[in-house]
Amino acid sequence: MARIRKYGGAALLILALVVGVQIGASFFVKTRHTRAFLLARLQSAFGRPVEADDFSIQVLPIPELQMDRVTIGEDPAFGREYFLRADRMNARISWLGLLRGRVEFGNMSLTRPSLILVRNTEGRWNLEDWLPPVRANTIANAGAGVPQKSAPSTHRLEFIEFDEGRINFKMGDEKKPFAFINVSGSVEQVSAGRWRLRLEAEPWRSGVPLQSTGTLQVVGDVAGTSARLQPAEIQVHWGKVSLADLFRLVTGNDSGVRGEFALDGNASVGTEPIPADTGVSNWKFEVEARATQLHRWDLAERSDNPKVNVHLKGVWYRAKDEARAEELRVELPRSTLSGAAVLQTANPENWKAQFKSVAMQAGDLLAWYRAFQPGVGEELALSDFIKGNLSVGGDLSARGWPPHWDDGALTSEGGTLRVPGLKESQIGPFRASFVNGVFLVDGLRLKLGADTASSTSARGVTAPENSAVFRLFHDSEGRRGSIGVTLHLADAEHALKVATAFGHRLDQGWEYTGSASGFSQWEWDGRLKTMRRNGRIDLAKSRLAVVGLNLPLKIEQLRLDWSDGRRSATIGKVEAFGANWTGTIAQTGEAAEERLGGSESRTISKMARADGEEGYNWQFQLHADRLDAAELDRWFGPRARPNWWQRLLPSLLGQSVSNGKASELLRRVSAEGDLAVDGVTVEKFKLAKAQANMVFRDLQLQVRHAEAQWAGGNVRGQITARFSPVPRYEVTAEVDRANLAQLPWPARWAERWGGTASGTIQFSTGGVGRDELLRQLVGQGALQLSKIELRGWDVRASTEAGVARTGTSRWTSGEGTFEIGEQELRFAAIQLDGPQVRTQLSGALGFDMSGEVTFLPDGEGKRGAKMAQASRGLSLSGPLETPKVIVEPVSAETARP
Repeated sequence: MARIRKYGGAALLILALVVGVQIGASFFVKTRHTRAFLLARLQSAFGRPVEADDFSIQVLPIPELQMDRVTIGEDPAFGREYFLRADRMNARISWLGLLRGRVEFGNMSLTRPSLILVRNTEGRWNLEDWLPPVRANTIANAGAGVPQKSAPSTHRLEFIEFDEGRINFKMGDEKKPFAFINVSGSVEQVSAGRWRLRLEAEPWRSGVPLQSTGTLQVVGDVAGTSARLQPAEIQVHWGKVSLADLFRLVTGNDSGVRGEFALDGNASVGTEPIPADTGVSNWKFEVEARATQLHRWDLAERSDNPKVNVHLKGVWYRAKDEARAEELRVELPRSTLSGAAVLQTANPENWKAQFKSVAMQAGDLLAWYRAFQPGVGEELALSDFIKGNLSVGGDLSARGWPPHWDDGALTSEGGTLRVPGLKESQIGPFRASFVNGVFLVDGLRLKLGADTASSTSARGVTAPENSAVFRLFHDSEGRRGSIGVTLHLADAEHALKVATAFGHRLDQGWEYTGSASGFSQWEWDGRLKTMRRNGRIDLAKSRLAVVGLNLPLKIEQLRLDWSDGRRSATIGKVEAFGANWTGTIAQTGEAAEERLGGSESRTISKMARADGEEGYNWQFQLHADRLDAAELDRWFGPRARPNWWQRLLPSLLGQSVSNGKASELLRRVSAEGDLAVDGVTVEKFKLAKAQANMVFRDLQLQVRHAEAQWAGGNVRGQITARFSPVPRYEVTAEVDRANLAQLPWPARWAERWGGTASGTIQFSTGGVGRDELLRQLVGQGALQLSKIELRGWDVRASTEAGVARTGTSRWTSGEGTFEIGEQELRFAAIQLDGPQVRTQLSGALGFDMSGEVTFLPDGEGKRGAKMAQASRGLSLSGPLETPKVIVEPVSAETARP
């Protein structure tokens, strides 16, 4: 018990002393003089002004100074922002230093530090000026391995640790959007004047959403600050980086490329004497960058997605801001390019590479194409395409961005192309050259299918081959170029299969059978994504089946032309819709740009497109020898109704369904022109030499200045058709001297009439299908008749006798009005003027050619004969071919309208 009292009292005394020292020290560091002293020591340690909001201290077990919201100021030469900020700084104080009467900092840790690295217009970094100056002979001796005496230091930091940090960058006064976040690591002194660096950080860019930028790891040994961190050896690893985020980091935009990126490198400096002419040491570096699973953003990953490795080894000449890679190697799974490169670090776009050895394999090219083009056939194979030998022309060199190819050439002995459904196609030998920035491939010939190659028949006639010859030209300096193809296709189906295998389905919604020949060239200027087309394709002796049409078009002769992006078609002879067609169709207005990529279907018979909302303007001049409504019904119905336009239009436009609804595509089509038809038959209506000017715009068809010969006379008028939301038609027509005997009556009824008729008619209808159109048909009109004859009955004699009398009735003229509705023609006020008597014609005729017609003598004849107040009328009823004829009393007042 006595021992407990003895040692317990001592322990309590020591504890009280420690508590007293801790409390006293805590109050002591908060005094103004102590704060000023500590800030002065920190300023001496960092070489920059230091500010802190609050100080606290921990005495045991090791004295540790704690500072909240620390700010280290910037050198005015680099701006007025801070150099370093941290939420908290913990610095251990050396006991030995305190015993010697000095405050010396040992280990230091920073919580959530934020560092701004600035490069001024002279190319110097603020970090360089923060470090102590060094004499040139010191660095030279250090590089030669001469032991150096450590420079005096105001502090003896042994370990600096930091976490949750951030590093920002500025170029002069411009703050860069690029930064490092979540920076953590440490700097540890492993020996006198030697420090080991460990750093981890995540790249970041403002204003750009990033998901997987990977972790950048830096490990290395560097010299002390008195030697300007030289000599130094640093290793860098950056892995598991999304290529999408990599492009967003570098450019701020999503390039549409997906995959994974990794980088490993090492660099060293100060291992060799400093060049006397520059006074600046140079960095040696070796870098290897790897990209795997490269593919387009909207395509799924595949096992055969391309990958590429780039290996660089060289020297960075800091005085020249120039990195030279004496060793450059680009490796693909089966291809290799090797050479050297030069990069201006102050301007990364100013680079140059020179390849001395190129070995390319077709499989790598196809893998790259498949990774960025949807719909490529699984069985498509390309072999021995480029065997990879550089020609005698010299090295292949490139520079700048966009890449500018200087000189060089590649040769190929040809190869084979295997397409599903076709026999092996042959690729002929070709040569690609690079001269003064111009890339040229000429004479690349593809023979489609070995069984369709040129052969000589028994009669000695050479059959046309299935071949395509390609030419590619690009001027990287002028940023312009073209790609052209010359076609000689005995069977265009082979070329369509090749296009489908390469992911460009041309025959979407249609099927073409026959030959095709011609030339087509796409040209671009400035932008590679858009191009204009020139060329001509001739189609002959072929068939074209289109979705929405029940029968195929028979093409005897058709030429498709492209002139500076404008499209046109010259129809020599095409059998369609029961007629033979000739004429032209041409695009007017601003030429359309054709876009590359995507899943758009492009057809050789395409006469419209839907790339933009501006619509299409077309001009046509067409002629047909005949048009028959019954024949049109064979082509369009009944299965094509009621959505025939919606089904037909996408295939004619060559568009995929995803590009918009058919009604919206049709709304953007604008066409105007003239149509001439030798004969038009609509049931019993027959027109001859019909011609009209037509305008189609915004789902509305206007037929203007329509003229035709009808029933021995002429007819003129106009038609308005609105196709949305429900079809609606309005017709206005003028008839001049039509022969009554040639009107669409039943045969025996037509024989009973003579004379001519003129007048006007207006009617409208709507719906889809014959029955619906007849049900909604309404209209009205006016007639002027001349020299009318009714053969078979003498109206005057019949009404006077009270019984039907055979003979012929004649009138010199007549006029009146009529109405159309409820599927019948009604007239009640047609006055017929005869030599002796005036007759009133009234009644109704149904569309089935049956009804009732009444002839009623009325008023005073030309010779002054008086008619009775109540008279008889001649009535014809029933079918017009065999009507029932009666004479019955009719009140004249009742008969008048």
